[in-house]
Amino acid sequence: MNFHNPPARNHTLYDESFTQHPDMAEQTVLTAVRTWLRPQCDSVRRNSDWSGVLHEAGMTANGIGYFDILMRSLMRASCRPLDTRCRCASELANDEASLLQIIALLQRTRSDAATQMLNNWLPQPTVSTVLKIIRWFSIALLDAGLVLQVRARRVTYMH
Repeated sequence: MNFHNPPARNHTLYDESFTQHPDMAEQTVLTAVRTWLRPQCDSVRRNSDWSGVLHEAGMTANGIGYFDILMRSLMRASCRPLDTRCRCASELANDEASLLQIIALLQRTRSDAATQMLNNWLPQPTVSTVLKIIRWFSIALLDAGLVLQVRARRVTYMH
């Protein structure tokens, strides 16, 4: 027996104290999504520009355009309003977490898993088109140095 080696243990996401909080790359995407949907924040009482958020993060004009196309496509494709929060909220909504996860999967070329998530979210005829647009945006994020992590995210649900 070796008493000097600590027991091996598997580290999980729950071992990290801030896994429920978005990192910088995730927060950039979240702020852009929330600002695109609701430019007026009731808490701060001022308008914000979603394209400015992406521009400040280093996105090119093409990447900013892909984001706008993505948001318009999600609004048309979804059978219900997107589940999002105000930009001052700290919790993630289910659709926000799904979008972050899909982007992260596509940045790691895991298209099958991303497609499966979209199949659970959007009507089948729209999945292929939306997947292409999210792929373009995820590549633009990579070009700007914004890498999202594939990880479990704690979400809150609205009833």
